[in-house]
Amino acid sequence: MALSKKRVERIKDEMRELKIDVSLILGGGMSNTLLERLSGSRSGSVLVIPIEGDPSLIVMPIDFTYSSDNAWVRVVEVPPEAQSKRDWTPVAEEIIGVKINKIGVIAGSLNNIQENWIKKLNAETIDIQQPILEPLFSALDPVEWIYQKQITNVVDIGEKTAFETIKPGIYTNEVAAEIAAAELKAGASGVGYLQVSTGQRSAYSHDSAEKVKIKKGDHVLVDLCPTANGYGSDETRTYLAGKGSEKSKKMINAVNRSVEAVLSAIQPGMKAGELDEISRNVLKDEGFPSYPHTLGHPLSGCSRPALRPNSKHILETGSIFTVEPGIYTLGYGGVRIEENVLITKDGFEVLTARPRIPF
Repeated sequence: MALSKKRVERIKDEMRELKIDVSLILGGGMSNTLLERLSGSRSGSVLVIPIEGDPSLIVMPIDFTYSSDNAWVRVVEVPPEAQSKRDWTPVAEEIIGVKINKIGVIAGSLNNIQENWIKKLNAETIDIQQPILEPLFSALDPVEWIYQKQITNVVDIGEKTAFETIKPGIYTNEVAAEIAAAELKAGASGVGYLQVSTGQRSAYSHDSAEKVKIKKGDHVLVDLCPTANGYGSDETRTYLAGKGSEKSKKMINAVNRSVEAVLSAIQPGMKAGELDEISRNVLKDEGFPSYPHTLGHPLSGCSRPALRPNSKHILETGSIFTVEPGIYTLGYGGVRIEENVLITKDGFEVLTARPRIPF
């Protein structure tokens, strides 16, 4: 709660600089993480942050009890008769009034009803994503690190379960079920994205846990993303069902060397784009093509760093991100290894702890 209040006050400070009267942060999708970090509630239609006074969370009746129990801000319910239209604008107008000049929003988050309502108020909309929200959520505050480490422990348990469960003859959905149960028992509130791909399907950079029988010698790519307390981890390991071929082992060793080269190069203050280049160069030297995605991405709702080529994002204290190079050979199989990295004041920590080599 203390951190949420501090963040709201920082938003207000920036609003004063930009002469914004009120900011509206809508719920839905990834924005629910913002709601939770700022209000305490993961459910809600819109968080109203006025330049003066306390914020209010407007919710539909179905979300009122949950939000009231979890939010530190005032929770205001949309009248039941308005629930079918999911129109919160009359309630927002009661809270903020009509004499406002500038409203802060995330660009593209408003629907037609909400845009027309703002036009009727004769207010100007200001995109607050880049000037306010991205810097505010660019990295984890040190008080959040414990929650990040807790959910990383959960994902390690999930990968351990995968390693112990995978064998020729079992189906991928059965492996996924064991993983999900283990993660929930370990403290996850949700298992999120869960990929268990075998054989030729392991060459898909993203897949599901569709029912496919694992055959002897198959690659089995397992990508797990459990969540808890508003924080998320994302770990990938590639296993072999049985001994595996020398070609498969060469692929796994090459991706592992790519990961190790990145980890050995990480320094606080460096540009994220430099890591992407290091990773791809290792695979090139090993005789493998460049992978069709970025080296990694931020975690737990953080807006940075983007680990793509030429990214100028700086690795700052609290930066939390993945490192996940891969090799994808269509018709044969794929390999991806993914670590979670936290930048500290004097260095970094690799939070994920499962072995990268399964043989």
